[in-house]
Amino acid sequence: MNCRRLALWVLLAALPAAFASPAFAQRVEPPPANLPPMGGPPDASVPPSVPTEPTTPELIVDLSLARVSITSAFQGESILMFGMFDPPGEIVVVVQGPAARETVMRKQRVLGLWLNTGRQSFDDVPAYYAIAASQPLQRLLARGAGGEILSLEDRLSTIKPATPRLSEELAKFRSGLVEVKRREGLYPAAIGQVTVQAGRLFRVDLPFPSRLPEGIYEVKAYLLRDGVIVAAVSRPLPVGKVGFSAQLAGWSVHDGPLYGLGAILMALIAGWLGGAIVRRL
Repeated sequence: MNCRRLALWVLLAALPAAFASPAFAQRVEPPPANLPPMGGPPDASVPPSVPTEPTTPELIVDLSLARVSITSAFQGESILMFGMFDPPGEIVVVVQGPAARETVMRKQRVLGLWLNTGRQSFDDVPAYYAIAASQPLQRLLARGAGGEILSLEDRLSTIKPATPRLSEELAKFRSGLVEVKRREGLYPAAIGQVTVQAGRLFRVDLPFPSRLPEGIYEVKAYLLRDGVIVAAVSRPLPVGKVGFSAQLAGWSVHDGPLYGLGAILMALIAGWLGGAIVRRL
């Protein structure tokens, strides 16, 4: 009987330990060796100038059209450039066409006939050049913005003559080049207006004439602060023929003799049809 009581007491004493919550052990790991202690000086191996988060760009731009398509009914195009910048600042937009060699011919009247009396070739001549700004360009350039931003006169002063000539003669041929380009609408004389809204949004309409040469154009926007360029963004703008006009241009380049023969046949057929119609009338 005493043995049974003793066993019962032992069983009752073990029940609380059996129904108790399980024990959890925590593993304490030492801090990494490369981390400074709490409250201590920062690690000298990490440069303090490295930002912890990526900085946002100061200038963001985009174009309303990704390319200019020249068709048989092409009468020019106007592209909207828009974007955002971190104020304060002024915006300048420069549109430049592909550079190539251009030849200027001088005509004079001799015995009642207009004859070519001279010619001059220039290298690195932009096919198209236009500027737009949110403030008068001369005011911006006068405050030291020059350098990368060039006016039309500054840009043309960098073109190289293919053949040497006196400076006075080169100046005359250069002015003749500008006159021809402006007559074709490729060198706009007026500075475009960049409209700034809400102090950080801007937009500008970029006009392109009907006689636009093909190639890859560069549309570049500059952000200026106190006459200094702080940001610049460039966008390529392809300009090319599409449709039947593109096929016809490719045919004339790759199959010149066949293209000439086809043009002669078309002219003969058109003349015959015109004569037949006139006779019937």
